[in-house]
Amino acid sequence: ATPGAFPRVDSAEQRARDDDRRGILEEELRNEQNKLTGLRQEYNNGEPERRGDERNYAKYQERVAALRDSISRSEKNVEALKREIANIR
Repeated sequence: ATPGAFPRVDSAEQRARDDDRRGILEEELRNEQNKLTGLRQEYNNGEPERRGDERNYAKYQERVAALRDSISRSEKNVEALKREIANIR
């Protein structure tokens, strides 16, 4: 139960707010998907190109692990954004 003095928003204004929110979330989703695509390309199925500064194999392994973590985090972000968009009325 909401108190009688609680501010109310008319349906047209709420719809406009929801549309704005959806647009922002969809843009964030596109950006995150682009980032994920780039990370996957760089990861190259677990065998990214070695860089010149990675003469030490341990440094290379660290970068591979960091890429794997970044991909996982980005995939979770994409799923969360999709859920959030689906929850908008």
